[in-house]
Amino acid sequence: MQARGIKRVVFAFFKKERAERIWYVTKRSIKIFSDFFDGKMVDSLIIGLLCFVSMIVISFFGVKGFSDCALLVSIVVCITNMIPYFGPFIGGVPSVLLLCIYSPKSALVFAVLIIIIQQLDGNVIGPKILGNTTGVSSFWVLFAILLFGGMWGVVGMVIGVPLFAVIYDIIRKLVYRGLRKHKRESMITDYEEKYHKS
Repeated sequence: MQARGIKRVVFAFFKKERAERIWYVTKRSIKIFSDFFDGKMVDSLIIGLLCFVSMIVISFFGVKGFSDCALLVSIVVCITNMIPYFGPFIGGVPSVLLLCIYSPKSALVFAVLIIIIQQLDGNVIGPKILGNTTGVSSFWVLFAILLFGGMWGVVGMVIGVPLFAVIYDIIRKLVYRGLRKHKRESMITDYEEKYHKS
């Protein structure tokens, strides 16, 4: 419904050809951001739940503080997991410090747990849920996090990946248009052609 309203505004204020270009960019941007954040929210909820269950189970083996802090720590991990790559560690640091109050052993056990969860998320859970929603490689994902994180802090780290994906998509479209204009379509691979049309 909102997208339809945006489309009407675009076509109301711009000539048809320009409006179509603007609407393409807008539609792609909405899709990239929506797919990324929907997938990331589901991923973060799973990670938060996994952290909570793991801490409750580990608390049965006599690790101090795990049962008391499980809910709070899991919420922190869930929220910070919205930040790609570094999220679990950002949430893990205050949680480790909190568990130090109970005992250094508890903090160490949690540190190992968060590393295991991060590896599981990065290699299994995340890719299964998110797939390649942004259309950019892991190198550019890391680059986007560092670039926008350096510019806008935590907010930049959260929105950096989909924002970079939008910029990357626009540049790619301009490059493809240039290649077609100069009749060099052979330089576009079959995969790129298929992705570009989507």
